[in-house]
Amino acid sequence: MNEELRFSESTRGLRTDFALLGGFSIRSGGGEALFLPTAKIRLLAAYLALSAGQFQARSKLCALFWEDRAADQARASLRNALAAIRAILGDHVLIANRETVMLDANFVLTDVSELEGLVARNSAKAGVETARRLSAEFLEGLAVLGEELSEWIEFERTRCRNLSETLLAKTAEQLAENGEEAPAVALAQQLIALDPYREKSHRLLMRLYAGQGERSLAVAQFQKCRQLLANDLRTEPSPQTVALAGELSLEGTPGLKARSSDTASATRQQETARAAEADFRISIAVLPFLCSTEDADQSFLVEGLAEDLITELSRHKDFLVIARLSSFPLGAGPRVAEDAAQALDVRYVLTGNLRRRGDDLSLGVQLIDTATHRTVWAERYARKLEEIFPLQDEIVGLIVTTVDAEVRSSERERALRKLPEALDAWELFHRGLWHIYNFSMDEIEVAEECFRRAIELQPHFALGHAGLAQAAVVRIVWQMSDNISATLESGLAHARDAVALDGAHPYPHVMLGRLLTCQGDLGLAHVHLRIATELNPSYAHAYYALAQVYIWLGQPAEALPYIDRAIRFSPRDPLISIFMTVRSVCLFLIGDIAGAEAAARVAIGRQARECWSRLGLAAALVESDRTDEAMTAVAEAKALMPNLSISNLDNLIGRMASSPRQRIIDVLKRAGLD
Repeated sequence: MNEELRFSESTRGLRTDFALLGGFSIRSGGGEALFLPTAKIRLLAAYLALSAGQFQARSKLCALFWEDRAADQARASLRNALAAIRAILGDHVLIANRETVMLDANFVLTDVSELEGLVARNSAKAGVETARRLSAEFLEGLAVLGEELSEWIEFERTRCRNLSETLLAKTAEQLAENGEEAPAVALAQQLIALDPYREKSHRLLMRLYAGQGERSLAVAQFQKCRQLLANDLRTEPSPQTVALAGELSLEGTPGLKARSSDTASATRQQETARAAEADFRISIAVLPFLCSTEDADQSFLVEGLAEDLITELSRHKDFLVIARLSSFPLGAGPRVAEDAAQALDVRYVLTGNLRRRGDDLSLGVQLIDTATHRTVWAERYARKLEEIFPLQDEIVGLIVTTVDAEVRSSERERALRKLPEALDAWELFHRGLWHIYNFSMDEIEVAEECFRRAIELQPHFALGHAGLAQAAVVRIVWQMSDNISATLESGLAHARDAVALDGAHPYPHVMLGRLLTCQGDLGLAHVHLRIATELNPSYAHAYYALAQVYIWLGQPAEALPYIDRAIRFSPRDPLISIFMTVRSVCLFLIGDIAGAEAAARVAIGRQARECWSRLGLAAALVESDRTDEAMTAVAEAKALMPNLSISNLDNLIGRMASSPRQRIIDVLKRAGLD
């Protein structure tokens, strides 16, 4: 829902609009520009607007904004600043008592909340001007004094920048699909400015230039991308970028092939030597969280949080986590991250800061890729002091699952940038996953080749076999096999080999569980998926696969909590569209037709070229007596998968319990599926 709907006609004129991206400005609901007298007061107003509806302790605001003053002076300065804000915004906006202050959320609207809302709704229709406006830097140009305030500003800038990248990418891709290349070019250029290392943005801009007939600009963009990666990351563009250059008739670009060949010969010996002794794990260190005071309780809390994060991350087989006795002495907070990474020889550092003001706690977390000097992910959690200990496990779980997903995504992108000849087994595995998640016949063949090469380099590499098992799953589910039975048997063989080679890793168990589900051996599938959840209690794919087992058993109500857990654990997962489709099926089978339709539409929004979500939508529409709309959804699904039919669908769900299977088939026949 658009946030402006919170405002009725009677209150809209009383609201205040805050523009915090690209500087600072405020306007009344009627559009009149409002002015606050000093930079400090503007910054305070921005802080309160960002947390509108939440009371802030006066003691916290004093320490944050006037840390250089004595307590009495700071409180007097705060009173004066609040009086100025009240005079400009009105009594109805500012709510204050002797101890706390807040801005009333009913009368405050910020562009940051607008950005958050668009990204949360996965909107690809934000509009060019909106997307550009919302990609500006948080409080750009505002000078800040004071360590704590500077850290807050930097954290929010990072968080908003990450949100802006997501929105710009979605909007630019949608414009390109619609043939609106000129505005898409502008957004792609802005996206590259935000993250110069995102090759997908460079490829988008190259295609757009070529589509406009500007071949010279496409050539120049490829050269810029290649030079940037070589200078800053010492890597070559990914095969996708080089292939696109070829498709756009850029093969004649001077030095293109020679440069790639030179780089390969220079690095091949080093990478081959590394492959023989590689530790196939993601290296990460957890540093203590930075404290603003010497408060004993706070120091105890941050050490406890960091220790819990080390413990939980260590449960992930793919992570090499540095022990606390080695990481803690190196210091706390993001500012020491790169020095700590160099000292410990790790790629990723997880750290942040904890602020306590009275009963309010604010935990800021950052995941830093020290090889590229980038903050991969940042988030802030606000809690009351009495809530933090009961919710500590929940917070640690949220952080760990997000870190897991973000690191794996970063590893796939990193492997994609390297020359194929220079990849070790670990990198080949992640590169294969990147290709798998494109869900096309050409990509699945490239993925399988990556997994086979990984096994050739390291014959006992379990993840290579598990990758081939996942490729078999994709071939079966997306109808990319001429012989489903043979594909299933091959996948099962690789999954069993993976479990035999490394039964302590959850991924092989999940792949074996999924293939056993396809075979109809639901009991044994359930055993392996339960093992996976015990090995990694936050592994989203294990819960997704368990939901499938319960649907196949004819128990959709029991399946629903598992798919909801998968979505909560990995909301940005490459399979999130499938997660939502499974949720739609659960809701359809238990009779929540409106919920099933909503989930199917979310799934389509997350992956526009995925056909199964459209069948889920068609089923819900038929049950809502909207058969014409259902037939349109089926037609769209068949356009994406031309061989789609009841017969092919039955290849996938043929071993499902008879009652839900027959219900799904009957309703899709009514929707026009042949």
